[in-house]
Amino acid sequence: MTGVKVYLAAPMRGDRSALANVKKLLQALEERGYVVLTKHVADDVLDVEKGMTPREVFERDIRLLEEADVLVAEVSYPSLGVGFEIAYFLLRGKPVIALALRERLESVSAMIRGITWENFRLVAYSDVDEAIEKLDSMLPGSVDMQ
Repeated sequence: MTGVKVYLAAPMRGDRSALANVKKLLQALEERGYVVLTKHVADDVLDVEKGMTPREVFERDIRLLEEADVLVAEVSYPSLGVGFEIAYFLLRGKPVIALALRERLESVSAMIRGITWENFRLVAYSDVDEAIEKLDSMLPGSVDMQ
């Protein structure tokens, strides 16, 4: 068990085409002993549809961002919220791994693709198994990181 706390970020209100991949990423992270703080990103029903107010979502997510050790973001499809979460985490000096489907890489915001900070990695992947394999070597507490 790594005990490393992961903030898994993915589009919620916009294009959720990567949702199946997000669900597999969540499962793989948990199987490897990571504590995923944001399991709700893989839910089929959104928090606001369950009755949470936007303010409650914001306050919860800021609390979880503060608690997390690393942010893993699925960025294949645009999301203002995910962009905010990435910026928030980076400005706190915490590591961010952004995952983008290889065929969607050129559609990812130039602002995200252009980040050169040491605590940011943009990873292209063809399928979720490749994404998981790459994460295995990059996440804190993984065998290759020790």
